[in-house]
Amino acid sequence: MESMTLLTVAVALIGSIHIAERVASVFAAKGKVEAAPAATKRNAWYCFFKMSSLLGPDWKPLEERERDQNKMRNTRRDERRQQQARRPRLYA
Repeated sequence: MESMTLLTVAVALIGSIHIAERVASVFAAKGKVEAAPAATKRNAWYCFFKMSSLLGPDWKPLEERERDQNKMRNTRRDERRQQQARRPRLYA
């Protein structure tokens, strides 16, 4: 057989096995009781340490750092606007 035909057949076979396995797992789970809800995201991803122990006490999550950076950027921008508003104007 040609190599492209062999590759196509292999991909189709793997895909059909995957789909059959997913369908079988769905039908198998129909009669079972719902599983426990997924665990919430933990701050301590490593089981022995908290995140602050690994990264330092001043560590903040990414969202909080981005929020602080945006706040600082906005305050600097406002200060520049106020300084420019107070400068003397040249009228012709």
